This record gives sequence, structure tokens and C-alpha cells, in this order.
Amino acid sequence: MTESENTTLPDLEARMMVWAREAGDIARGHYRRTGELRFKHGRQAVTDADLEIEKMLRRRIGAEFPADGIVGEELGSDFEGTGPKGSSGRTWHLDPVDGTLNFALGLPGFCTSLGLMKGNEVLAACVYQPLLDDGFTATLDGGARLNGRPISVSTRSCLADAVVGTQFKKNGRFIQNPELLRSIFLKTMKIRKVGAIALELARVAAGSYDALVGSFKEAIHLHDVAAGLLLIREAGGRITDHLGNDYVPGGPDLVATNGLIHEELIELIGQYSAD
Repeated sequence: MTESENTTLPDLEARMMVWAREAGDIARGHYRRTGELRFKHGRQAVTDADLEIEKMLRRRIGAEFPADGIVGEELGSDFEGTGPKGSSGRTWHLDPVDGTLNFALGLPGFCTSLGLMKGNEVLAACVYQPLLDDGFTATLDGGARLNGRPISVSTRSCLADAVVGTQFKKNGRFIQNPELLRSIFLKTMKIRKVGAIALELARVAAGSYDALVGSFKEAIHLHDVAAGLLLIREAGGRITDHLGNDYVPGGPDLVATNGLIHEELIELIGQYSAD
């Protein structure tokens, strides 16, 4: 067994934070210096920082874990390494700047997200918000942390008292259903939309939000949510699809909560769902 294969999950967590802070240094160097707003496919904003950070993360991961696969938002799938392609069975899912439009506009709601998966299971996670130097981390069956201190989901148990984040894409299930959106708005205490799903999942895990409801036209990319899925689980929360079934990575609809308001929220969604 190689040294990299023998790396423990806590060691991986520590490495991820080192890499995330390096990413944060790059992001802060570009912040409010990104120039004219640029877009890629689907009117998604992109900056030089996105590419610079992803290339750095790929170098770091490739040097230490050459047999691991890498999938990043900007450069796609890459299984090239010094070892056999993807021979470890593990894949890193990277979002160098989640919330790029916020970043490009000079708004603070952005982060770097790293999730290490094997099959559909997330082994280790890191979401780092550089402007606050906040690092959310988790390891499978090892709990979730914010800056090294254990975190857990909120204890609010009534939807009427809940703060709910939203991530709705054009042509997604929920955005096509104005009555559902209106009902969620009226039957919760407050609604928030930051525009960085990895960061919002981390905030559910830390108890700032009580829930996050996401609906995309197609599959939600793992670079957006892999880290958040583990953070929620290890912080004691629950994640399902809009029907209340366990969320399967790649599904287009996601409901993440503290667990206590989950059934009430799913019941509300069900009143307006065609299926």
C-alpha cells in the first residue's frame, strides 16, 4: 500500500484545508479586480481566478494522490496521473469558486468546495469562504467542523420559525411552480438566496439556515454539492429529493434540512408537486 492510499480521513481533512486556504489567497488576490464580466456556457460567469484555483488544486491532488480521479467545474474530468487512471476508485469533485457571479460582482457570497467520493459515498469534504476565513470540513463518520470546532444543525422544529435558503435554476421544477414558491415564502419565517449552493449547504450544517431547497433543470453537478452532502449528514441533518426519498447524487431536486422540519417541508412541497 502506498503512502497516499494509507492516508487517514483526518489527514485528508487537514490537507484539504491547506489547499483551500491557498485557493483563498488566490481568490482574495483577484477579488474586485476581475475586470469586465465574462460568461461561459449557460450564461455562467467565469473569471481568471476560477481557472487558476482549479489548476492549483489539480496539481496538489495529483502530486499526493496520482491514482485518484479529478472532476472540476472548469476543466471537467481528468483521470491522468502517474498511476493507473482512477485506479484508487476515488474521485475529487472541485468547484474552485462556487458563486462566481457574486465573486465577479464584488459580493462576498462565494467559496471553494472540495469533495472526495468513492462511488456515491462522500469520504471527506471542505467548503472554504475566504473573506471570512471560515473552513467547513467533515469526514465520513467523523463529524463536521467549522474552523476545527464541531458543528451541528439547528434545533428549530417548526417551518414557521425556519430560515430557508433557495437555489432555483431556470426551467427547474420549482421555478415553474409559482404557487409552490409563494407557499414556501409565506409558510417560513425568512427566505434567503445567496447564489452559492455549497456555501448554503455548509450554513445548514452549521445551523445558520434550517433548510435549503434546490431545484435544477438537469442533474445537480457533484462539484456543487458533494462537500455539502457530507457536511449535512455529519452535522445531523437530512437530505432527500422533493418527494422525501434519500437524495441520490446527480438528482435534479434537493431538500436539505436540520431533520426536524423535514417532513413538514416535504409535505408542503407535495401539495404542489405533479408527481
